[in-house]
Amino acid sequence: MNKVATKSNIKFVKSLKLKKNRIKENKFIVEGLKNVQELLKSKHDVLELYCTKTHANLFNNYGCKLISPEELSSMGTFNTNNACLAVTKCIEVDQDQFLNERQTIILDGVGDPGNLGTIIRALDWFGFKHLVCSKNCADFHNPKTLAASMGSFTRVAVLYVDLNDYLNHFRGDLYGLDLDGKPLDTFKNPNKCGFILGNESHGISPAIQALLKNRLTIKKYGSAESLNVAMTANILLYQLRSLV
Repeated sequence: MNKVATKSNIKFVKSLKLKKNRIKENKFIVEGLKNVQELLKSKHDVLELYCTKTHANLFNNYGCKLISPEELSSMGTFNTNNACLAVTKCIEVDQDQFLNERQTIILDGVGDPGNLGTIIRALDWFGFKHLVCSKNCADFHNPKTLAASMGSFTRVAVLYVDLNDYLNHFRGDLYGLDLDGKPLDTFKNPNKCGFILGNESHGISPAIQALLKNRLTIKKYGSAESLNVAMTANILLYQLRSLV
């Protein structure tokens, strides 16, 4: 028989909406049926599972705690969530697993969690398993990041680094995506490469630009001023996949 969520449970889950509490507890929340189902299939250690009565039958093997749809929505960040929410442990990322990647996507100051989540989803779609982020990028465990990833957060490892230090020790060629540069569709390089996407407002930081072998651009045919960073990542990944 399923237990019922307590006020103490609800208060603790609500606290994990804040980054400082996620770091302190080394835990984060996952909301919505799709993401929770993906989470339960992954290697993550799920600590608590909350679900509404109408969805309890989907989680009979996981000992979920029953909660009303109103309380469930208040616990998380979704405007409405009538299905489920999970609390899980953060996974420590092993930097060594990034060393053998021939093509590495690197984000410099991408601060919007929706964009980060969409990029993670695109990486998963095109079969890339790793993403490197500067420390001032959006938080991987931000609920908006996880929601935008549509479950792909369970299959893509995200490493946060001091980007200057990381790139100064990067054993490969570095390319920056920019409005000015060599056309992306002409790019060919069999060596280990890193591809850097910068903040939409400020672009790639000057210190990082100094480390680039070259700049790459997506050819423009119309009148739009620029591309969203997540859109740029999608096109870049499509092009890189054709070279694998």
